[in-house]
Amino acid sequence: MKKIIYILLLSWSIITFAQSNVKVIENQFLDYNQLIVKKDFSKALDQYAHEGFLKFVPKETMVLIFDKMFNDPNMKFSLEIPTILKVEEFPQKIQNVSYAKVFYSQKMSVELADVVNAKDAEEKQKNINLYLGAFKSQFGDGNVVFNEKNNQFEVMSYKMAVANSNEGKNWKFTVAEKQQVELLKQFLPEEILTDLK
Repeated sequence: MKKIIYILLLSWSIITFAQSNVKVIENQFLDYNQLIVKKDFSKALDQYAHEGFLKFVPKETMVLIFDKMFNDPNMKFSLEIPTILKVEEFPQKIQNVSYAKVFYSQKMSVELADVVNAKDAEEKQKNINLYLGAFKSQFGDGNVVFNEKNNQFEVMSYKMAVANSNEGKNWKFTVAEKQQVELLKQFLPEEILTDLK
C-alpha cells in the first residue's frame, strides 16, 4: 500500500513539474513576442535570443533587420501576439541543456505602398494578385487574404520555435523554419529539428 501511494505521489509531482515547466516556457515565449510587437527589439534579443544564433547574426544586425522591417516606408507591417498551440518538451537533456518545441500560430497584417498608391484599379489588382501569390506560396493557400476594406494582406502563419534552457528557468527561443535547417544545425541538436524535414 505504501508503495502504491509513493508511486502515485511521485507520478503527481513529475506531472506537476512538467506542467509548470511548460507554463514557464509559454509565459516567456509570449513575453518575448510582446517585446517584438512593442518594437523593443534589443530587450527581446537580450533576454530571449539563443546565443548560438547571435554568433551567426549579431544582435545589432538583428535590431537593424527588425527596425527596417517594421519601419519600411513602402510597407506597414504589424504582428499580433501569437497563440500557442502546443509545447512539447524533449524527454531528456542534450549536453545538459533542456529543449522544447513551441508550436504556434500568429497573425500579421501587411499594407504595401505598391497596392495603396497604385495609379489605377487595374494596376492595383495586378499588384494584389502578385503579392497574394507570393504570400500564398510562402504561408499556404488558405492562410492569406486581401482585406479590401483596409488595403491589407492578412496572413496567418503556423510555425515552430525551439526553446532551450540550461537550468529550466530562463528560456531562449529560435524560430525554426525549413529553409534555415542548415544554419540551425550549427547550434541546435539535429534531433530537435525533425519536424522541419
